[in-house]
Amino acid sequence: MLVAGCTNSGFAECGSPESKELIDKLLKEELEYGIQNQIDAQKELGSYDSTELENAVERLKISLNDVRTSRDDPDSQRFSCRATLALELPETVEKKANETRSMAEMGSVRDLANRYKMKRRGRTYTTEFDYFIQPTDDGEKLFAEMDDDAPALKFLGETLASYLLSDEIREEKIAEDQAIAAELAEERARENAQKEREREIDSAFAAEGDAALNAAEVQRKLASERINAVWLAMPADIQRDLDDLHSAWVKQMKARCASEAAGSDERSSMRKAKELNCQTRLVRSCANTLNRNVGSTSSRMRYCRF
Repeated sequence: MLVAGCTNSGFAECGSPESKELIDKLLKEELEYGIQNQIDAQKELGSYDSTELENAVERLKISLNDVRTSRDDPDSQRFSCRATLALELPETVEKKANETRSMAEMGSVRDLANRYKMKRRGRTYTTEFDYFIQPTDDGEKLFAEMDDDAPALKFLGETLASYLLSDEIREEKIAEDQAIAAELAEERARENAQKEREREIDSAFAAEGDAALNAAEVQRKLASERINAVWLAMPADIQRDLDDLHSAWVKQMKARCASEAAGSDERSSMRKAKELNCQTRLVRSCANTLNRNVGSTSSRMRYCRF
């Protein structure tokens, strides 16, 4: 980046007022040019007010301290210069830039300064800065030159871009947050609907088990009443002869039905219903077998089998 101005003395020094004025002008021109290109090249960042850009750049306080001069070529009037560049940001600029960068999760202006190895004191940032000064042969004009990729320029460019696009980024962030909130609301609605369906299924599942158990209990009771009636209808001597055998059969029947129902369903009500249905089936079968002993004159007794 190159800029020219007039020199009153006909002689240039790195720290002369003319040189410092040129560097101030050069930095600000490069800033405006760089920021315009950066924002124009990235349309998604939004638009900006060019007047606001000019005002923000103009409000920057730039100073060169501890200027050092060296001459690359003893026969040339071109000087290599190094100085401590101090940049003071307006409070409103830094505050707004910080708000913007926070919304965009880009880190603070201080974080940005650390990235470019700039020191910070208050709102003033300092860094080592290289530039070149060279007068024309007639000493009427003075040229200043600097690297347009200097860390200080990158730092200022990103900071001012954040400041200028604050409103656009805020609106984008609000729209993004609203979209995320709407998506989360839809997701919660889907989750709630799914939970409600699961509750309905669980309720119906449990109701089915309760109904099955109730029906099984009724059938088991009827089967008990049936076999008790048959037992009482048999002759007393047959009852005595079958009593021990019948007690053993009952224990075996219950154990067999418990084994049959075990692990058959995750619902305890359904497992119990299956166990009772098994008992009902076997008790009825046994009742039918015992019923053959009622009124029988045969010495051969009939008893239950599995």
